[in-house]
Amino acid sequence: MMTADAVRGLTLGDFEGRIGTGFAIETELGTHTLELAVVEPMPQSTRPEGGFRLEFAGPPEPRLPQSIYRFVIDGAAHDIFIVAIGYRPEGGIRYEAVFF
Repeated sequence: MMTADAVRGLTLGDFEGRIGTGFAIETELGTHTLELAVVEPMPQSTRPEGGFRLEFAGPPEPRLPQSIYRFVIDGAAHDIFIVAIGYRPEGGIRYEAVFF
């Protein structure tokens, strides 16, 4: 189960400048790579570290169910909840993570 402590410390700055970067995530089916496509601040958030949303681009298969996945960011593991939000025009699936 994800708690506030699970994502504490991740900030907008951890992802700015990384659009196009692939992030490895661990699933029951093995390791998959999602590419960071969008980084947006959420100024209305009351989160101490500041709110933001991320959008990742994934391949068409496998379609990952909404769940918590382990992302490795700068050598540290972070459990992040992602959900599929649609299909990419060029093929593949869009996923979103919100830190509010």
